[in-house]
Amino acid sequence: MFWEPSLSHISPVMREWREARKADVAAALEMPADLKKAIETSVGQVWTAASKLASITVDTVRQEAEDAIAAATAERDEALGEVSRLEARISELQQALDEKEKALQQAQATVDAERAQNAKLASDNAALVTRVDDRDEQLKGLKAELKDARSDTKALQAELVEIARDSNPKK
Repeated sequence: MFWEPSLSHISPVMREWREARKADVAAALEMPADLKKAIETSVGQVWTAASKLASITVDTVRQEAEDAIAAATAERDEALGEVSRLEARISELQQALDEKEKALQQAQATVDAERAQNAKLASDNAALVTRVDDRDEQLKGLKAELKDARSDTKALQAELVEIARDSNPKK
């Protein structure tokens, strides 16, 4: 596993180094200049190496963040495109629904008109049936009267024949 230095790793080490340095200040005053220079050079080199490692880590994190932002932007753009497509589809479906509702209202109006016409025709039919029934009754009455009239006519004819025989002596 590769160790990646960061400021959170370096800060405690630097704090320790500073505290240790405070204790060694008295000794450092007595330290030879060459030794002191060698120590400062070593610490500088360690710091430079740590800074380079931290910069590499920061650059890596920055690149990963940029890649994540680019991916999120692409995903957002794709989602916005899908939203636009769905909104257009909703608009189409709403228009189709409006047209279907209009056609349904027209059909309902036609059905209502046909029902009214049907009710009127049923009423007219009932009136005609009543009239036909009345006419049938009248016809039955007339037939009965005609039958009676025929009977009367036959009786009268028979009487007439009788009268004619009686008035006409035998030849």
